[in-house]
Amino acid sequence: MTVRLYTSVVHLKMRALLLILLSLSLVFAQPKEPPKGTRCVVCGMDVNMEPKLTSQVKLKDGTYKYAESPKHILQYYLENKDRVTEIWVKDYKSGKWIDGKRAFYVVIKEGPMGYDLAPFQSRIEAQKFAGRGKVYQFKDITKDFLQHLEMGHIR
Repeated sequence: MTVRLYTSVVHLKMRALLLILLSLSLVFAQPKEPPKGTRCVVCGMDVNMEPKLTSQVKLKDGTYKYAESPKHILQYYLENKDRVTEIWVKDYKSGKWIDGKRAFYVVIKEGPMGYDLAPFQSRIEAQKFAGRGKVYQFKDITKDFLQHLEMGHIR
């Protein structure tokens, strides 16, 4: 009986430790600056042309894929959801990396390849920037939405 109890306690402690380690890995997840000369995973453009729009995903194998814009990294994500663990975009105002799934997006006309998305960490900042325009959340970004954006058809 005591051996079973001891085994159960050990298993519970191991599970708790694993949960703590997993939580810490999520808390300390960080983007990486793209190396000079890195090309967009979608279109092949230099990702450092417009640094405040540079975006990236981290894959399950630990590698990173980069794009010159949020539009392209979100397109890549939607086509490769099963391989992606993190999405990083830069706050359009501060230039700091933010979680792409928690960002607020505003359509802009002057992206590297025309219409694109300007990400913001704060809904308030996004709404200020958008004026009367719409602010989108990650859940609003679909393949259909991105195709319309690519053609300049803003909904």
